Amino acid sequence: MFIDLDDFKNINDTHGHAAGDQLLQAIASRLKGAMRADDTVSRHGGDEFLYLLLDLKHEADAARVAEKIRKKISEPCALTVDGIVISAVVRPSIGIAIFPRDGQSGDALTESADSAMYRAKYGSQAIHHIND
Repeated sequence: MFIDLDDFKNINDTHGHAAGDQLLQAIASRLKGAMRADDTVSRHGGDEFLYLLLDLKHEADAARVAEKIRKKISEPCALTVDGIVISAVVRPSIGIAIFPRDGQSGDALTESADSAMYRAKYGSQAIHHIND
């Protein structure tokens, strides 16, 4: 899965990069907390994360995990800016790609999931599978 934080730039622009860093750390912690034992999560760059799901029994399981992640990320985050606690909310756009159908390599899967994420970001759904 390719996860992008919508409107993250607004947090940096409005409250500064320190607040953006706090938000990224909070989101990373939430992603780590949502992980199953065999999953892997990493920051891909900027406000993007990759989430690798292993041992899926059914493709629909990926969408269920993505929805769980979407809900977790969308919860308000308490950030401290200049000694003042503010509540920040970001919503993720999530793209899903499934091996081997959507790619035979890590790079191909990442590209497919990134494409699906862009369709989610600019479409009507927060979660999008590459073949939807």
